Amino acid sequence: MDREALESVGTFGKDIQSLTPDIVIDMICLTKPSAEMLVKALSGHVGHFLHTGTIWTHGTSVAVPIFEDAAKYPFGDYGVQKAKIETYLLKKAHQDGFPMTILHPGHIVGPGWAPLNPQGNFNPQVFSMLARGERLAVPNFGLETVHHVHAEDVARLFMAAISSRATAIGEAFHAVSEKALTLRGYAESMSRWFGHEPDLDFLPYDQWAVGQNAEDAKATWEHVARSPHCLMEKARRLLGFVPLHTLLVSMRN
Repeated sequence: MDREALESVGTFGKDIQSLTPDIVIDMICLTKPSAEMLVKALSGHVGHFLHTGTIWTHGTSVAVPIFEDAAKYPFGDYGVQKAKIETYLLKKAHQDGFPMTILHPGHIVGPGWAPLNPQGNFNPQVFSMLARGERLAVPNFGLETVHHVHAEDVARLFMAAISSRATAIGEAFHAVSEKALTLRGYAESMSRWFGHEPDLDFLPYDQWAVGQNAEDAKATWEHVARSPHCLMEKARRLLGFVPLHTLLVSMRN
């Protein structure tokens, strides 16, 4: 199915309903109207609906680590739209009994995924520089954080929510590794893994960005401006879920 095309003619939700699914996992919903179309069609016709959110719904943090129910201050179209979807779905669950669960993944890594690097962007040359022992420039003091998750752990958490349907319905869960990494700590750890002592240079973001590809600089700003650090305690407490992959091992694989 072409979701965008079917949504444009207003049939996407009905087309999914026609498949008579017991469980629906929505991986690519980006706007509230898209979520509404699907939920309206599936209400009363599905046993469990699982939505893929994002930790970017938190936006800027007041205190860290962040719980799922912390006050949210999203910014940027992606984070704002996903936060609107979350608010809508939670309301449908709590007021109308719609059987939904939300998972909020961090920066996904694993086979097939380019990992977010120690500069906070996706340029693989950063890892090559660290492997060669070259000096790497890191924005600011390198104390901003990134929070990865292995793709397998995202899949495992979906399955845990499905297996614990009664406790998962009406809830939102972070899907991240146990700990976030500072950019500095990430770069230092990778350098040592490659057999080198860290050789890092720290520059104010605006000065650092001058020497970077514009796309990389923008990606870095998007990540360091949010600096997520999320807790996994809720998934452990309600679903008995613990991430299988530790963060730095995920990077190396």
